[in-house]
Amino acid sequence: MELDFPTIELVEGKARLMVPEGVGRIEPSKLPAFYNPASKISRDFAVLTTAAYFDSSGRTFAEPLAGLGARAVRLMLEASRFSEGFASDINERSARLIELNARLNGLEGSLRGYHMDGNLLLVKLAAEGARVHYVDLDPSGSPARFLENSIRAVRSEGLIGVSATDLAALTGASQRTARWRYSLNLSRTVFGKEVAMRALAAICAVTAGRLSRSAVPVLSVVKAHFVRVFARIERGKLRAFEAVSALGYLRYCDSCLSVEVIGDLQGLGGRCPSCGSDVRALGPLWLGPLKDDSLVNKALSSELAEDPGFGEAVRVLKRVREELPDVPYSYPVSELARRARCSPPSVTWLIEQLRSLGFRASRVHYDGSAVKTDAPASEVIGLLRA
Repeated sequence: MELDFPTIELVEGKARLMVPEGVGRIEPSKLPAFYNPASKISRDFAVLTTAAYFDSSGRTFAEPLAGLGARAVRLMLEASRFSEGFASDINERSARLIELNARLNGLEGSLRGYHMDGNLLLVKLAAEGARVHYVDLDPSGSPARFLENSIRAVRSEGLIGVSATDLAALTGASQRTARWRYSLNLSRTVFGKEVAMRALAAICAVTAGRLSRSAVPVLSVVKAHFVRVFARIERGKLRAFEAVSALGYLRYCDSCLSVEVIGDLQGLGGRCPSCGSDVRALGPLWLGPLKDDSLVNKALSSELAEDPGFGEAVRVLKRVREELPDVPYSYPVSELARRARCSPPSVTWLIEQLRSLGFRASRVHYDGSAVKTDAPASEVIGLLRA
């Protein structure tokens, strides 16, 4: 296949990939065809999760924003669950590389490349009755304008994997963007990455609910420049109602770090019951579990997890497995120590002390110096002072 730009061949996982010359030196968005080597771990999560979620082969998937097809090729070669894939990109050069990389890896006929808008591919699959078992949505920025059609294109009991790189909005650092882009009321907290996961999970649940479907997270991670949520999609108004019923709000006090879980809009106003300061309302957020422990355990016990190439992703999943599933916030130990006016202790020591007092506590995967605990912040700060 003729290309009007120079390429080189590299290997990622089991995939041989033709990529534009300059990868690793030039910004991915400035390349003739998009490929970000820093997103390898995101592709690792997709392979590990789909291999664990689906229990048999013969499955189908779609990647509407495929770039040059790295993720699609790896799903076909490594997940061992897919017999057919549909990958598209609006960039003609990327679409040509999808076809070239499919051929390079012996996937002619099973991995189909398209030069079209991602939404058009998703609508085409849904309209023609060719809904797939898995949709992987990995945009540069926000997934919002592709999310509804991604859910339409997934079969019941199928899976979506959704990424977002607009962490400023989803962590609450950019309140205006969170409001106009997602209709979320967010602000800065000491656990912004936790907020980002729960915000994206809420967006998936609300979008699915409009289509009389449920979207329930089975795995959620934050790593480097992206947040990613994998969610099970099921049909039915009752399931949709049950899913959106897991949404709620957090009442956060920046003065004393107190956090309250509020199921609805009632009780959001007023002042902090601990210190009397103004509080901030965050939400609506997904307040249910962000993971399915059985799926995480299955992924970690698979043959793929023994491959050194998945080493970083496996380390993250091990931390995810340890996290408390029902505490929707965390505390950086350095911030707790600053409030207690003492030197920060080790995370391990603090977790042991909290458990000895009858509280539950764990590490978090997105911050090696933070803890999740059901102990009130005042109790933790008091412990450090003592």
